[in-house]
Amino acid sequence: MLLGNLLLALAWAALQGEFSLGTLLTGFVLGYLILVALVHGGVLGASPYIGRVHRVFGLAAYFLWELIRANIRLAVDVATPRYHMKPGIIALPLDATQDGQILLLSMLINTTPGSVALDVSPDRKTLYVHVMYMDTPDGAREEIKRGFERRVLEVLG
Repeated sequence: MLLGNLLLALAWAALQGEFSLGTLLTGFVLGYLILVALVHGGVLGASPYIGRVHRVFGLAAYFLWELIRANIRLAVDVATPRYHMKPGIIALPLDATQDGQILLLSMLINTTPGSVALDVSPDRKTLYVHVMYMDTPDGAREEIKRGFERRVLEVLG
């Protein structure tokens, strides 16, 4: 499927007469949409490529949403005279077992304002996270597990 998508992107660029990054990206997206339509129409068999791309875009969209939400929350907290931060450190039990999964989860946590992945336990079963806005430790754990960790496991699992 990936090869087919790349060939459709190249065909699009050839039809446009321009092999620029924008043309190739447009062709790649259009090719992907064509492949999705062919799979859903029963012309092509099911492919893990189609589902994985959906999950990657889902993770990216969720990350952007969380990034915007965290930035707004932090900006409002800094701009108002009242102090809303409730910082704390939680021990997050990990379902992620592979190095890549733990690394991606930690990177997503670190790049979201208001949270920092501090350390991983030696047995790699617990991630220690500093959270700036924590109502309850269980709530903070659940938010990370249902949000980032679930999506990371869907993409890299």
